[in-house]
Amino acid sequence: MDRRKFSLTMVGAAVLAGCGGGGGSSGGGFAFPPISSAAPPSAPVPEVIPPAPVPDPGPVVPTAPELATPTFLPAGVAFLQTIAATDGDRSIAPGQANIWDLEEDFSIGDGGDDQFDGALHLYVDIGGGPAQFPGDQTYQELTAMGPEMGASDGVKTVSFTADSDFTLNTGRYAFLHPGAEVRLQQTLNLGSAVGPGISLVWNGVPSQGNVNGQFSDPTQYGQVVVRDTAGALLATLFKVDINGPSGTWGSASLSAFAGQTVVLSFEQRVSFTGSVIDSVSITDTANTEFVVNGDFEAEGSGWTVSATKVSQNVRAGMRTVNRLEVQRSFYTQPNLLWARLTDVFHNPSAAPIDAVVSYETNLGSDSLGIIYPTPGATQKALSTWDYKSNGGNAGDRDIGFVFGTADVVGYTSDTAPGTGAGNDDVSFKFNISVPAGGTVTLMNFLVLTGTDTGLTATDITARATQVDTQAADIANNFRTNFAYQRGLTQAQLDTLKNF
Repeated sequence: MDRRKFSLTMVGAAVLAGCGGGGGSSGGGFAFPPISSAAPPSAPVPEVIPPAPVPDPGPVVPTAPELATPTFLPAGVAFLQTIAATDGDRSIAPGQANIWDLEEDFSIGDGGDDQFDGALHLYVDIGGGPAQFPGDQTYQELTAMGPEMGASDGVKTVSFTADSDFTLNTGRYAFLHPGAEVRLQQTLNLGSAVGPGISLVWNGVPSQGNVNGQFSDPTQYGQVVVRDTAGALLATLFKVDINGPSGTWGSASLSAFAGQTVVLSFEQRVSFTGSVIDSVSITDTANTEFVVNGDFEAEGSGWTVSATKVSQNVRAGMRTVNRLEVQRSFYTQPNLLWARLTDVFHNPSAAPIDAVVSYETNLGSDSLGIIYPTPGATQKALSTWDYKSNGGNAGDRDIGFVFGTADVVGYTSDTAPGTGAGNDDVSFKFNISVPAGGTVTLMNFLVLTGTDTGLTATDITARATQVDTQAADIANNFRTNFAYQRGLTQAQLDTLKNF
């Protein structure tokens, strides 16, 4: 929140004295009275009373949630979580440990560290006949919604890092994170370049985007281009998109721009994998170097990074599941530990419909998960961590589920770290009655962290404390903490059943 402060400035009145060329009553200018030899009595000086201090109003407290808004940003199907990994396992990108990877049925696929083998698959049972929300969504059916998010929400665009997990090279490099429009640029003055040859070379790995069949954004791309200083495209040196690569990755000629000032720009619109850029160099026939800090050892010095906005609020196309019209939506903010899946069930018929709605999850813990009701969450959440017994290696990162007032919660925890007596299946069931022409909304939260309790746990009494704290806060404060309602619609809040 913005903290707004007011400062008061005392402004004194300046008295200006002028000197004339003559005295007394001479014409022109101002006439001054004669100066008496007797000093007049001094006028009392009025007391200056300083204004009372204005108290700091403190942070601006919202009185309502920031609801969903229209946006022209592209819809996403994979959302990186801007939290650090502390367990020694891989991250999806520098400073981004996990990923919310949507599948075609709007379940979560993996999580980035094998936390899931599919989370929150949706089933609707009417009269003993369960039917699954189908996995046939296409990208064209998705609707992106605001609020539009930027750096203050944890959106990362370019990192200057020496993290060896993303490149075979040593030293520092630039990593372009997935995003709607990410640009790393440097303005080049080629006015003194000596021809005929002006050569550009660079190293790294181009992003291949989110290759996911019909669920991929067909407009995604990665490219290396030359622009003028106003941003207009002058030349595309390399590009990879839905049609495959064109140009040569790693080298190009800039001879056509000798004598000009232009902008070299590394750009991408991708939703899953980033790009590595390193060892950027432009030299002319005289071997003069025109790139500043091309090895990024001075981090971003000499380079500019575009500000970008993203949508992390996406709605699926509607499906009829066992006579109910069902629409799923997903929301997350990059720098938070949680994501939210919201499901709207509409009854188009003239009679009420009673249904059992089930959410089925298969954990990635391979029967080794320690699962328990989240402390302090009043039976509205579960926490889980796991321990791998193969050579004593720790397992997947800790996770949590917040489901609110469910009618049935099913799970089987392992009985001791590494014994494999548990079960990967976790389920939540809700009995709903949807009136004729009416709507019921259900909501589930998932929690991911960068920690792994299995690294230090010695028995099943160990607790995933970071998950516990977050999950309990959602369970207890959903209605009063508007952060948990951000990106919803008013209709969803009005018809919400389980919170």
